[in-house]
Amino acid sequence: MAFLLLFSIITICITPTIEYSIIGGTDKTFKSGLPKRLVAPFVDMTSWVEPSSAYSINGAPNLAKFATDTNVKYYCLGFINPVQSAPLASSGKINWAWGGYADLAKGSTSSQFLGIEQSINNLKDMGGIAIISVGGQAGNAPWRVSQSEDRLAEMYLDIIDTYHLTRIDLDIEENNQDYDQNVINARAIKRAQDQTGVEVVLTIPIMPTGWQQKQLNILKAYIENGVDIVMVNSMCMCYGTGVNLGEDYGDASIRAIESSIAQMQSLYSGYGIDLSETEAYLKTGCTVSIGYESSLYPTFTTSMMRKVTNHAKEKNYAMLSFWSMGRDSLVDNNPGTSVQYAYTDIEKEYLTK
Repeated sequence: MAFLLLFSIITICITPTIEYSIIGGTDKTFKSGLPKRLVAPFVDMTSWVEPSSAYSINGAPNLAKFATDTNVKYYCLGFINPVQSAPLASSGKINWAWGGYADLAKGSTSSQFLGIEQSINNLKDMGGIAIISVGGQAGNAPWRVSQSEDRLAEMYLDIIDTYHLTRIDLDIEENNQDYDQNVINARAIKRAQDQTGVEVVLTIPIMPTGWQQKQLNILKAYIENGVDIVMVNSMCMCYGTGVNLGEDYGDASIRAIESSIAQMQSLYSGYGIDLSETEAYLKTGCTVSIGYESSLYPTFTTSMMRKVTNHAKEKNYAMLSFWSMGRDSLVDNNPGTSVQYAYTDIEKEYLTK
């Protein structure tokens, strides 16, 4: 009996508080102010836009112009990473910047950096919300260059404070998916979340069969360390040979999301949290890569986009997104996109009941 009592005390002491978000705020919005049916395209804030263009502010993408054109006022902005040339200060502090470029670091006086700041502020002034994404495909994410929980927490608090964020996205892919490094990062973002209430989204790769073990381990790292994950956003793209015979990328993306729902339910169930299928979809985001990605993959067409949008509308995803607004606005020269905002217009159909 004494042994059982001791075991119970130890278990209580070492088991983290597992949190999860399904609802919050009002019936239609999260506590962040973001709607529960969200269209939020990704924008590469480091891409250079000719300054003479109406889509440019000092060379930075003009978010307010996108919002005015489309009436979409929510965007995922990528990507913040450590400065490539000097990721850590002598003190160990993480030097963060847009794209990891030194001239796009906080406090820079470069015209492009000032344009990024102005673009974000202009979007906010018209009632929009910026979700800033940390990590991404290129380079080393902060949790790879520093394994200091204190320094990572300090960096997140700085980013949240600088941009007055209500939601932050962690884009975890490529070489940044190490489990142990993500455990430390999870503890850091948990501290930032506890202090600020910021909503946390995890953006991770997926295959048509669902998340692979590496992604499941990432989710475990954040759940086990008490991070309240408002949404898991799957990158439904770049499947390679993972598609079935006769299946296009729209079909494969739907299969990927459906596979992830069962995985999410099973994963959370292991922590004593039973999610219904409806609740799991309310924690699901889907981001596709529109147009032409590379010669390795088929062009993601508007007909594929419509398939995914119809499924998202039927199942009530938390978010639909795509990479990138530069392509859909035709600001970027992409051989797979030819009609301005064709993909945005289709995704917006998911917002109607």
